[in-house]
Amino acid sequence: MRALIELVQKGGPVMIAILALSVVLYSRCFKLLMALRRSRKELNGAQAAPLSELRLLREEVHESFRQQRLALGAMITAAPLLGLLGTVSGMVTTFESLSGHTQEKIMGGLARGISEVLVATESGLVVAIPALMVVHLANRSLRKYMQRVSEIEQASWGEVRA
Repeated sequence: MRALIELVQKGGPVMIAILALSVVLYSRCFKLLMALRRSRKELNGAQAAPLSELRLLREEVHESFRQQRLALGAMITAAPLLGLLGTVSGMVTTFESLSGHTQEKIMGGLARGISEVLVATESGLVVAIPALMVVHLANRSLRKYMQRVSEIEQASWGEVRA
């Protein structure tokens, strides 16, 4: 907890927004992965289901993923933008320190401002990049799920024709 407080102090006030965003973002990522896992398990139990039920299941999973991906995409995009906001805030602090009167004040302000710039920028990227990878993995999982549904449908369609 103390490390989080120090991080917020080093990165400036925008760090609170980045931390809050990361909590929401990663809880949604986890929820998405669990939903896809649950869908795969349901599919294993529905292999003998009628074609209409399989199609409905496929459409529900696809639509749910699409909606979640839109929300996750917005949050992933917002994280580096919040980092950029922290960068701008840190640059303001840096330039304000240059208007100080003593050399000691100028150097301390420069160090604080540069630290804020780097921490905020890094934090925004650290939040966004792994989440982007999670969404990519979820997308791969969805493609495999859709492929499996198609295989089951084709096998069922073959049985209906025979």
